[in-house]
Amino acid sequence: MATRPPRRTDRLGPAYGGLWGAGAATDLGDGMLATALPLIAAALTQDPLAVSGLTVARFLPWLLVAPLSGILLDRVDRMRAMAVANGIAAFTVALLASTVLTGDHTMWALYTALFVVICCETVSDPATRITVPRVVARRNLDRANGRAEGARTVAQEFVGPPVAGILFATVAVLPVAGAVFSYALSAVLAVLVLVLLRRRPELSHEDSADRTGEKPGTGNALREGLAYIRQDRLLPSMMACNAACMIGLQCATAVMVLYAQHVLGVPDRFYGVFIGAMAVGGLAGAVVSARLVAVLGRSTVMLGGYLGFSLAMMAVGAFPSVWTAVPALGLLGLCVTASNIAGAPFLQLVVPEHLRGRVSTVLRTVGWGLTPLGALLGGVLGRADLALPFLAGPLFTAVAVLLLRRRIAEASRVMDTAAEQDR
Repeated sequence: MATRPPRRTDRLGPAYGGLWGAGAATDLGDGMLATALPLIAAALTQDPLAVSGLTVARFLPWLLVAPLSGILLDRVDRMRAMAVANGIAAFTVALLASTVLTGDHTMWALYTALFVVICCETVSDPATRITVPRVVARRNLDRANGRAEGARTVAQEFVGPPVAGILFATVAVLPVAGAVFSYALSAVLAVLVLVLLRRRPELSHEDSADRTGEKPGTGNALREGLAYIRQDRLLPSMMACNAACMIGLQCATAVMVLYAQHVLGVPDRFYGVFIGAMAVGGLAGAVVSARLVAVLGRSTVMLGGYLGFSLAMMAVGAFPSVWTAVPALGLLGLCVTASNIAGAPFLQLVVPEHLRGRVSTVLRTVGWGLTPLGALLGGVLGRADLALPFLAGPLFTAVAVLLLRRRIAEASRVMDTAAEQDR
């Protein structure tokens, strides 16, 4: 008599598949808009200040709206919030597409649409990340996070931009319409995940917090999240490490185009290929991160990733050659992605479920808030020598990581312990 094979426990499951698809669709829309909107803006004006306003519109929501989004994510079902947010994004971009189609679009229309879309992203992006432990067994988190990061890299770096460029060259409104479809698809998939988890509760690997009781006011809710971060033994150190990495990375990338053109001699038409080495490395990091954690240990991957990223960026500045810079940028992308994936379970497992929305958005707000500081530092150093930002910024990161190495190792042990407590 034939026996049924034992049920596989390493499958990520249908709920994760829907969540993965929703996140990938959102990332595809982001990648298309990131290319289409500057092209549309350049067709309207040649004023650099006006075009740079798109960067401001993309940056401001993470400073102004993200903390409020975190409160929302801790009050409502996160899949419902994601569905509504992406529905609003699709509707907003559809309105923009209608103005582009009729030729009535203006720079202010672009600013407004992008601002609203990124406001929606401050909900949908954290919702995707912190819902993963609900739909995936803890022992499979590294693999699930790696697949999500791989999809993000492919959608935002490899598919979205070139497809948007080709569509724009055909008809300007097509990439905008493509983004509408992507956001709408993400909203539909988020609803399907929500329905699936309600109808098949056995697919849920984590009980969501009870959100039906009395809720604190907005100010009290935000203070509660900040108090948790401040009082936690490890979170401030993890926050400081992330800040040091952001400053070091932005210090160098702020002058990357000038360094590539004037020092490395990269032609303008090949700059996208040159910088794409980071995306290739990032995709490789997403693929191998879970295996690296299993073989080398989480602490080694995190510390090695942070220090490897620093050394790779230093190599770009210390050895001014395209043949050195391209593999170094690939290594940089791999190290950044692998270390990010290795550290992701801290937020997903260690932070209490009812606080994850607030904590995650505060961390993102701090990271985005330090982006201009690193870029400004890179600009100042670059005036003296374009190689300096590639040496000073990563050196700052490496020193900070070495000072925090014990906290990072302790955080790694806490994550591994939490991952072993699978139900």
